[in-house]
Amino acid sequence: MNEYLSELYAYALPMHKSFAHVLLMLGVIYSAIILFGVNTKNYVLRIRYFLPIYHMLLSFMILTGLVLSAVYDYALNFKILKMILVTIALIALSAVGFKKLKFYARLKQLPKFKKFALFQGVIAILLIIVAGV
Repeated sequence: MNEYLSELYAYALPMHKSFAHVLLMLGVIYSAIILFGVNTKNYVLRIRYFLPIYHMLLSFMILTGLVLSAVYDYALNFKILKMILVTIALIALSAVGFKKLKFYARLKQLPKFKKFALFQGVIAILLIIVAGV
């Protein structure tokens, strides 16, 4: 660890951990959002308004992770590699979910999206837990 960046580490680590907790909470909220009001007009809008918040927080986590990795001179270990892979998986899972949302919304088959989105939400929560352990 670079001793000159120890103050930065002390500042960035609690932020990174709190972003992880909030991201986990947002995963639970996303799972709750998709369960209720499937046949309403605002169902798609609720999800579309929620996703930018989720992605913004994910980008904050990536940024603080990069700051923390600079403190460790960008050395890769198993835990850091696991966090990088989980972040890539969360981004890919969200992109696939948004594409399916647009597809099923156009066909007016939102209950089918609800099944996929519930699976997606559970997988995202599990991935966040795995990255944090």
